[in-house]
Amino acid sequence: MNEARTALLVVAAVTLVRLLLLALDRYDLSGDEAQYWVWSLSPDLGYYSKPPLVAWIIHASTAIFGSGTFGVRIASPIAHAVTALLLHAIGNRLYGPRVGMWSAILYATLPAVFVSSLLISTDPFLLMFWAAALYASVRVIETNDERWWLALGLIVGLGSLAKYAMAMFPVGLALFFAFSPKERRHIRWRGPAMALVIAFACYLPNLLWNLEHAFVSYKHTADNANLAGALTRPFKGFEFLLSQFGVFGPIPFSILLLALARPKPLIADVRARLLASVLLPLATMMVVVAFLSRANANWAAPLYVSATVLVVAWAVERKRTWLLGLSVAIHLAAAGIAAGYHDLARIAGIELTGRTDPFKRVLGWRSLGADVARQLAAHPNAVLLMEDRMDLATMIYGARPATWAKWTPSGRIRDHWDLTADMARMPAATFLLVTPNPKPDDILQRFATVTPLGTAGRPLYRDVDRTHHLFLLEGFQGYGR
Repeated sequence: MNEARTALLVVAAVTLVRLLLLALDRYDLSGDEAQYWVWSLSPDLGYYSKPPLVAWIIHASTAIFGSGTFGVRIASPIAHAVTALLLHAIGNRLYGPRVGMWSAILYATLPAVFVSSLLISTDPFLLMFWAAALYASVRVIETNDERWWLALGLIVGLGSLAKYAMAMFPVGLALFFAFSPKERRHIRWRGPAMALVIAFACYLPNLLWNLEHAFVSYKHTADNANLAGALTRPFKGFEFLLSQFGVFGPIPFSILLLALARPKPLIADVRARLLASVLLPLATMMVVVAFLSRANANWAAPLYVSATVLVVAWAVERKRTWLLGLSVAIHLAAAGIAAGYHDLARIAGIELTGRTDPFKRVLGWRSLGADVARQLAAHPNAVLLMEDRMDLATMIYGARPATWAKWTPSGRIRDHWDLTADMARMPAATFLLVTPNPKPDDILQRFATVTPLGTAGRPLYRDVDRTHHLFLLEGFQGYGR
């Protein structure tokens, strides 16, 4: 069996297993996932915290597969499969079929890819476009064909509609050409110029949307970085670096650090120079942000597109493919344990808690949503009202209210619902308040009539309670700011 067929079969098998896991429908949508689904109900050119592509994709997938969790999430494992096959093509062109095969297999089995494949987020699509941009860059360097420059511009533009981090790819490519005079001499100015124009044209609709909405997406991105007045936080930085052993896998990340620690071979080899160049700008930015403020572990995900090929090439050239095989085996074993986590705990007689269940964020919302839906059916004119953006998103998905609102006493726009669903815009409405607080006096005192309706939901574990308290509210008297 040749390498290309092996890569295709492994990627197909892994993807099929992930689709089957999604079809089991064991896990509720997280708050972020539910929010993306709500966005997909009204396709737009932008949203509060993200560019629009994830909402467009969910809109398409749910139109085909329905609005259950499978229909919402199905595009994630498919996008990761496409990325794995693109890495096969990149590794094959740069180093040969063996590196191409291992690149696809290693990427498809990475710990972060396993987790990401079972959720809907912006990352699978960012990584797919990042890999496509890397492949187009390889072809540009090989051929200097202007058609590949056009393709590169289109890919970067579409990728920027997935996540703003895509803007770092051209920076990395520019870094490569800055340190590659031989390759730079063959580049005519027209190709890069056309690529930039096309990329900007693709991204322009989201830029105009932000212009109309006071650049809220950019402000949210800056708030996430939290650099304003930030102090050096070395422990958070080291925590971020350690987390990458889990994201990329302990063996691949160790090899990557070993390869980056010896920069001369990377600079000398044009192939390794390209792979390192496209990851270094984003890697540097993430490390700086992590040490100054904080950085989520998944923010570094695009690095592992080119890093996968770099690590595989290092192992193959040194005849240490056994490290790759061991890494894949460890990743698959960890994925198997994760997939059967609750079953294994039950068989072992272990009582899970919020501390021991990493899946708690996607459990318990379905029953709460069903209870809230029954109350909404009993009060058809009521507007669903909640305080927390994540809770509101999960209840919109779980209870399917006709209208909803968020309690926003500060008047500040801190999330999508503050932007679009401030209850002050519908003061004459009747509201169904759903809150984890049994005595939300700060809210209740702002209404003329308050009718308690009992509770909804139930405890998940002894230390995780999904129980919410329900109140029918009428006669809103204003926030009293």
